[in-house]
Amino acid sequence: MPELILGLDVGSTSARALVIELSGKVHGRALVRLESTHPGPGQVEQDPRELWKRVEGTIHEALSASSRSPQDLAAVGISAQRSSVVIWDRGTGEPVGPMIVWSDLRWAKRAEELQAAGHLAPAVAAVSKLEGALDAIDRGRERAASGELAWGTLDSYLAHRLTSGGLHVTDYSNAWSTCYLDLATMRNWNEKLIEFQNLPLQLFPTLCDTYGTIGQTSKAGLGAEVPIGAIVADQQSGMFAHHALEAGKWKATYGTSAVMMMSTGKAPKLTPGLMPMLLSAKQDETLFAVEGMVITAGALLDWLVGGLGLFDSVESLSLAAASVSSSDGVAIRPALQGLGAPYNDSNRRAAIVGLSGASTPAHFARAAFEGLALRMREITDAAEAIPNIDIPEILPVDGGLAANDVFLQIQADLLGRPVARHRELEATALGACIAAAVGLGLATRDELAPLTTTERCFEPSIEPDEADERLANWQSAVDLGDLGDG
Repeated sequence: MPELILGLDVGSTSARALVIELSGKVHGRALVRLESTHPGPGQVEQDPRELWKRVEGTIHEALSASSRSPQDLAAVGISAQRSSVVIWDRGTGEPVGPMIVWSDLRWAKRAEELQAAGHLAPAVAAVSKLEGALDAIDRGRERAASGELAWGTLDSYLAHRLTSGGLHVTDYSNAWSTCYLDLATMRNWNEKLIEFQNLPLQLFPTLCDTYGTIGQTSKAGLGAEVPIGAIVADQQSGMFAHHALEAGKWKATYGTSAVMMMSTGKAPKLTPGLMPMLLSAKQDETLFAVEGMVITAGALLDWLVGGLGLFDSVESLSLAAASVSSSDGVAIRPALQGLGAPYNDSNRRAAIVGLSGASTPAHFARAAFEGLALRMREITDAAEAIPNIDIPEILPVDGGLAANDVFLQIQADLLGRPVARHRELEATALGACIAAAVGLGLATRDELAPLTTTERCFEPSIEPDEADERLANWQSAVDLGDLGDG
């Protein structure tokens, strides 16, 4: 009898596959890097065909590592980067253009126009990108109107490939992130907005529950017909892994971006600087969260390595950061793709200040870690100010950068609170597994709670007053701290 769960986590810079059993035992895992191109300032694209090949490769590698086959899978959970835009031909199933990654800002002006017209339209959301992506395709509007084309966020495209075109769906957590979801019903697309953009409703995927019986993979798509039990946005998937769906529970994930998400339970919260999010929806239960994002986190380290060529690898950058006790006055504002929460200013970009003749690459490395940690401090301060919600003292974390002991100690110091690293760094893939198992009735959330375990907890090593002073000094150095200036 099939007993294993496959969780997919396809982010901005890497794709992961995780094969586990309900006890939490990991049978196989695989990771592959994904490549983006930058055809112009603020533009970020990926090749959907190449991306799918690499995702397929991770699935086969993870199953091979577990000495199992697709026939041994009881469920599949899908998690992916949010608000990306993929458009494909319904007849052939093939993409008709590049995938526009969530961090692409080329249509920021269109976002401003939509906002002026009264629509919720952040520059990073799909609502600000879909028109431009469609207009870049030969006869795009005409082909969309005739029903020839389909669009979806990356999760939708993955479901399309895994089912050989059998599914054209997305869940409510991903739909919310596109800003196309009707906020009055929480269960339909915003047809007035779609009409305002002169887009056909048939272009859009069908909305589905975050977890439940969603569909099944095909033999051509996966190698076997396996139930799909969850389609969930990446940050929301991490909340499943941290057993953090109850109001007041939170976590931070450090990847290409760094994101704090906190559950607000059954009610959305409007909080200055933070974004309300739909956490999950199943039948008549809808849960909400707030989120704050450092848009450039791991991407900043990659840029210091590849863009500036200061280090051979992120590992050597980390060693350099550990070799000095301070940044010696160097300060970095991590905002290569715009400044995220709590400022949310797409026009504010990165800055490096405080250089002197004595500045070394090690000081750059230390300043990068400190800049990222202080940006997360700003976000957690905003979360702490939310009325009627008590947040835990400890901040649970996961993600690739969370593997770095030097960074997490800096983060604990500058937060002034303990930071607990999840045993499973790839918590987003684990969350997809958990959501799929719960969705198909293989286990309850409480039964799977033991899968949330801490590998190590980092305690602050400096006094809170010193952390506050370092925050204020850094904000002054990099011209931050006043939301009214944004």
